[in-house]
Amino acid sequence: MTKTMKPAPLWKSLALTAVTAAVLVACGGDGGGGDSPAELLADSRTSTALMTQWKFVQDDGLSDEQALASAASNWSTVSLPHTWNATDAATTAQSTPTTPTYKRGIGWYRLEFDHADAKSATQWLQFDGASIVVDVWLNGTKLGQHRGAFTAFRFDVTSVIKPGRNVLLVKTDNRAATSDSSPTAIAPLGGDFNMSGGLYRGVSLVGTPSRAQIALDDLGSSGVFARSTAVAADKATVNVLAKLRNTSGADGNFTVQAALVEADGTAVKARAAQSVSLKAGAAADVAQDLAVTAPRLWQGLADPYLYRLVVELKDAGGNTIDKVVQDFGIREMRFDADKGFFLNGKSVPLHGVNLHQDVQGKAWAISEADVDESFRQIKEVGANTVRLAHYPHSAYTVRQAEKLGVVVWAELPLVNSTSVARLADPEATGFAENARMQLRELIRQQYNHSSIGIWSIANELTGGTDAQNNVQPLLASLNKVAKEEDPLRITTLANQVTRNGDVVLPDTLTQTGYTDSYSVNRYFQWYYGTSETQLGDNLDDFHRRLPTTPIGVSEYGAGNALTHHTDDVAGGRVCQRDTSGATRICYQPEGYANYVHEKAYAQIVARPYLMGSWIWNMFDFGSGNRHEGDIGQTNTKGIVTFDRSVKKDVFYFYKANWTQTPVTYIAERRYTERAYASNNIKVYSNADTVALKVNGATVGTLAAAQCVLKVCEFKNVQLQPGANTVVAEGVHGGSTVTDLVSWNLAAERVNNVFIAAGQLTTGLQSTDPLLGNHRFGSDKFFVGGELPAIVGRSGLGLSGAVPIAGLGSTAIPETGRVWDMWREGASFGYRIPVPNGNYKVTLGFLEPTATAVGSRVLNVDANGVRQLTGLDVLQAAGARNAAIARSFNATVSNGELRLDFTGTTGKAIVSNISVAPQ
Repeated sequence: MTKTMKPAPLWKSLALTAVTAAVLVACGGDGGGGDSPAELLADSRTSTALMTQWKFVQDDGLSDEQALASAASNWSTVSLPHTWNATDAATTAQSTPTTPTYKRGIGWYRLEFDHADAKSATQWLQFDGASIVVDVWLNGTKLGQHRGAFTAFRFDVTSVIKPGRNVLLVKTDNRAATSDSSPTAIAPLGGDFNMSGGLYRGVSLVGTPSRAQIALDDLGSSGVFARSTAVAADKATVNVLAKLRNTSGADGNFTVQAALVEADGTAVKARAAQSVSLKAGAAADVAQDLAVTAPRLWQGLADPYLYRLVVELKDAGGNTIDKVVQDFGIREMRFDADKGFFLNGKSVPLHGVNLHQDVQGKAWAISEADVDESFRQIKEVGANTVRLAHYPHSAYTVRQAEKLGVVVWAELPLVNSTSVARLADPEATGFAENARMQLRELIRQQYNHSSIGIWSIANELTGGTDAQNNVQPLLASLNKVAKEEDPLRITTLANQVTRNGDVVLPDTLTQTGYTDSYSVNRYFQWYYGTSETQLGDNLDDFHRRLPTTPIGVSEYGAGNALTHHTDDVAGGRVCQRDTSGATRICYQPEGYANYVHEKAYAQIVARPYLMGSWIWNMFDFGSGNRHEGDIGQTNTKGIVTFDRSVKKDVFYFYKANWTQTPVTYIAERRYTERAYASNNIKVYSNADTVALKVNGATVGTLAAAQCVLKVCEFKNVQLQPGANTVVAEGVHGGSTVTDLVSWNLAAERVNNVFIAAGQLTTGLQSTDPLLGNHRFGSDKFFVGGELPAIVGRSGLGLSGAVPIAGLGSTAIPETGRVWDMWREGASFGYRIPVPNGNYKVTLGFLEPTATAVGSRVLNVDANGVRQLTGLDVLQAAGARNAAIARSFNATVSNGELRLDFTGTTGKAIVSNISVAPQ
């Protein structure tokens, strides 16, 4: 809204202002009198949804005066929720991804509506969320402005609204800030997600029957704040604060009654009341305790029980003149630095997901049904916590999480940066003041949701000079606001890794000590690092240095493209993200993402001191600046696709670990055209035993104890030429769960082997004259060797852009990718399983780094017989990055072709291998 005085902290003082109060009743149970449950739950306010027949135009050049004067006759007709960015920032096109800029600008909305509410003494116009900066006029009168894309806000329109026809005009501005003085230079200034524009949540007109009311002008809150101050099995105390406003012209005597009603509405569990004298025009806070005997506690997924909390304001005659009714769960949460999370005294390890608020084809303009579907899948996977990243989500979203029993991490949209100019003072620019206001709005609007356990004040703030000059004071002030608003819940922030390219550096802890807990976003084996234990080592280092601070893993995961596959996750480097705008594909095999999750989760569950872990992300989501995987403008780290239609492999890995639902699922099932006859097959299963059958024959059976973290792996399974039926049978107690996939092995691949050395992704096509027209599998069957040394992790993945003479330019076409990576080392080899017989072996080489003849010289042996002696690739090719091939014959007598590469000067190297029977 327009700038106002800083609001008083919510819990700083409970002293009543301009009011006298006396306790009338404070008892457990029904108390023997008062309104019946049905009377308590009956509505006293009116609410009229304003969702249809809006006129809309996206026009950056339209002035306020022109918009006010316009009849909007040529504007389009839309219904809410609405955004003009529903489809322009993300696509799931299977062709080569592109990265267009999505439209950020000004959208105008105009609504003509009839008003005939004669019962209400006040009328409030409520916006559940609009992006980013919003200006509102009613009947030509400017009501005010709200700055913040995610929180609700209201305007008192009692004196402006009129009987009959009314005209509402709304200006929404989601332009990217270009300077610290830009209207939208507020949090978030950056982020790996799209900022949809428009009225993407609901608008309504709320009426109260009296001008004395429970406050509707308190930062979009309900005006009621309840908290469990004492929780035990036999009794609990719930403190309820009501913020009152008497905007009438007369002093009055009132009663504030608070009650807890059972979930089914049949009985009153507890009630209390206070009498209040409130002068004309005065405001007051009234707090009272509800004593609850034998409470039924909100116990997360196990029992998410919610009472109905009712707070009534009654006049001197006992008539209800205002009322707020909300769900409320009684619970106690504790975060221990050594033992993790406790709910009502019980240890409950938190494992869950991050969630953005967009859906494919809708962006932020999602429906309640969309939210329900998201939570249906969150429930199915077994998550017991959700991080609502990176901003306040809708009230409906938080309510659904609470009903499900999911512990919520709620977050301020302070992401990446605190200034457009980077060095500017966020206090001087007003950025900090707005951030604190957004935090107050978040906490007050979501305060009563018992599912919320954590307030997060920041995510991945920029380091370096920004951190030294303006981040720490801002963090300190934000944490102070959070604790003033809510002293009972813990605070946290999510910090990114400190690194130099691929080298992870010790964290300087410059952002610790400001919040009650510390959370880390970690992407080992994705953006950086190669060790399977590096995540655990990093967490242990934090735990040693912050022994009294609860620590959480706020993000971890990997990109996950459904149409990309690998034969060996150690065979090459993944392409994490391409921001260069190039046209070649950034490969992100599904099997590699499975591996990253398996190894990261193993490190997490081995550390019970963690307060929780959250997968990044539950669903793919829109990110207009990305170009990766097999879809465009989308972050592919979801464990479910953007449109919620396909659960990726890793979904079932977590479902097997997190639920008791029988799971037996064959991973990498979408890799249907197999490159090699020999395959390792993973089955995610929580069964007692898992049997694997190929074409009707059992190839192995594994007991649960042999399936580490529910991963049952069958090694060196042989496929036959043509279609193969692969069946996994999991015995779960007395029942059997069967999963079936069909994989094809082309006849050519039964005895022929085509290996793209150093490549992670399978199915790369070659059409060049040196190798012929073949599809190559990813690197497999290697023993030792190294992948190319690559500096940094941006651009075209780790492979860079290598010009290959005669095969492509610096932007290598897909047909050249069997050349653009390699395996090298002082000595390494391949152990390739093939039937006994005679074979022609063709090795492809290029020299990517040497600049002088004689600096790299190598020998090659096949089954112990020297085949290539003193090969100098640079000399033979005549230039760097020029491709050559060398062929020889070899005989296999023990089912394995052994190739050994030895560098006599420098490192040996190979780019691709072809093996064909003679």
